[in-house]
Amino acid sequence: MTLHHFIGANIELPTGSFGRNPTYKPLSELKLKGMSEDKQNKKNNGSKLVKAYETEEDASGIDVLNLVSGYELVRDKFTTPFVYEVQGYLDSNITSFHRKSIKSLFSYIDEHLLKGDFIEIYSCWDGQEEKEKDDSKDVVINLTTLQFGNHIRLNDINHLCETFFLDDQQYVLVKK
Repeated sequence: MTLHHFIGANIELPTGSFGRNPTYKPLSELKLKGMSEDKQNKKNNGSKLVKAYETEEDASGIDVLNLVSGYELVRDKFTTPFVYEVQGYLDSNITSFHRKSIKSLFSYIDEHLLKGDFIEIYSCWDGQEEKEKDDSKDVVINLTTLQFGNHIRLNDINHLCETFFLDDQQYVLVKK
């Protein structure tokens, strides 16, 4: 099963990829196993440069997508009118790859959140969008004061990325 993540806002948010650090290289410089250069060129539509990542961490980030019809049932978890799906490795903070995805999410939120406003986050397993949220997992994060819940005072956004991850049926309110 897949744990899906959603965000809601009072304003329209930009969609796309965020936080990744690609480089562009000639296809001939890449060593792709099991594929001849002719097949690589056909697969790349003859383009000279392709997107590549130097490290796993460079490849991590988030994708913000418009909500597709199969996930419309999740809207009732939000008080905001604009709801999006967020894809990324946000359900763990064990590796630098995971922490980079979490940092990308909060950098995205911080960049697009207006002072005094909030963004909501909700996660649930695929197919369980209409299941009730678990109120015991609710948490508030204030990006201005760096307060995580009632008891954790954060040093900075990196500390948040080492402390936080998303769980099934969890609702998070992020304030600025």
